[in-house]
Amino acid sequence: MRNEDDTGFPKLAAPARRALSAAGYTRLDQLAQVCESELKKLHGLGATAIAALHDALQERELSFQTGTPSSGHVDAGASGGVVDEYVRGVAEPGRTTLQTLRRTILEIVPDAEQVISYGVPAFRVRGKTVAGFAAFKNHLSYLPFSGSVLSQLAKELEGYATTKSSLHFPADHPLPKALVKKLIAVRLAQLGERSR
Repeated sequence: MRNEDDTGFPKLAAPARRALSAAGYTRLDQLAQVCESELKKLHGLGATAIAALHDALQERELSFQTGTPSSGHVDAGASGGVVDEYVRGVAEPGRTTLQTLRRTILEIVPDAEQVISYGVPAFRVRGKTVAGFAAFKNHLSYLPFSGSVLSQLAKELEGYATTKSSLHFPADHPLPKALVKKLIAVRLAQLGERSR
């Protein structure tokens, strides 16, 4: 049974829906690119939710990705190579927009480690994820890796579509640096860290 928002997800408990949203999954078909073992690592996504997602994928003649799963976090090394690979796979104008966002994030937190976390580019400071982004067919998303960052900046986010844990923006319109700085500052404050 489809949800009211027609994402293709079956009915799931609130913790499972939040876990998927926080990881950047907004549609069922995206899960065909993910190993089941990686989804099991998401806090709030238990065996019942995995089984329901498996059945919903099968109904659409899809399945979880097969093969050797990677860990939830893949280190990119100093060069950010896996993030480079992700961005290269995004069609224009989204690719250029994400490159701009990536540079902005690294200007704000220059010591951030670039990784792939749960299938999307993420930036970690002293082992804690402070920001990330994802590309989708009709929009790009900024991911604060927290369900409470966006609500603290509701006034600044007027005009943007949001979920509890993702900020959607057009593929041809980068987020303003001042806004990204505020988003990261709120996340760092939650973690007890400071930006430079």
